[in-house]
Amino acid sequence: MAGPVIWGVYNMFTYKSLALPEGIFKKATLINSAIFYALAFNIIFFLQELFLVLGKKALGLKSILYHNNHTWEGEHPLSLLMQGSGALAIFLIGIICLVILRIISKSRSEWKLFVLWLAFHGLIQSVPQVLVVSMDPGTDVGEALVGYLNLSSTLLIVLAGLSMLFIALISVWFCKPLLGFISRDSGLNNPKGKLRYILSIAVGAALLGSVLVVPFRIPPVSQAITPFIVFVFSIPWTWSAAPVSQPIECSANRINERIYWEPIVLLMLLLILFRLVLAPGVEF
Repeated sequence: MAGPVIWGVYNMFTYKSLALPEGIFKKATLINSAIFYALAFNIIFFLQELFLVLGKKALGLKSILYHNNHTWEGEHPLSLLMQGSGALAIFLIGIICLVILRIISKSRSEWKLFVLWLAFHGLIQSVPQVLVVSMDPGTDVGEALVGYLNLSSTLLIVLAGLSMLFIALISVWFCKPLLGFISRDSGLNNPKGKLRYILSIAVGAALLGSVLVVPFRIPPVSQAITPFIVFVFSIPWTWSAAPVSQPIECSANRINERIYWEPIVLLMLLLILFRLVLAPGVEF
């Protein structure tokens, strides 16, 4: 975490004398992005849980689609390997969303930001699981890498180091497409303006979005910490990289214009699904 902090302090002193362009902060940007962030977080989490049980179902094992219930009934030589199916699935979903984002790069639809946050969470929720294995091989991915593939501790440390680097690079890269949502008249070449825009569309939105995720987390209460851990290890890098992210291809996106209610309604419906269906569990 020292990296983005040092970088952020450097930015503050370097660009302190610059004038901040008007019209950078808009409440609609913050709220729209926060809702899409929370939606993407929960959908990616759900897809990880879903593919975790589908992987076992493919082996003829019985399991429950339920938050934090990753056990199963039955035996199969590949059962431990399938413990990594959820993380692998959301990683691939993240890549697919990046491809979709490239295809719709000129779109002015507010839902383009949703696709971006899906790509972000697909990668950021999967890659750190490789990092954790070196500290706790009893995790889902740990059971696949250690329990089945029997990777050595040395290799796990190397993978952990690469994962840390990848997390930072992913987070920095996402700064550029996020800046692409800025209004055309908001001073695209002003580093201080970029920092301020990322502060609303990414930092403030991700923090608020993490708060909105908490009601989705099924007990134990410790699970409520997860969205904030994701925030701490990724978003600071995105904010720090804002001044040097070049060039920006602005699409004059509509998220800066007004607050959209459709994503809010969708988030509420998703919460009902989580509490009424996912919490009791669905047998596969």
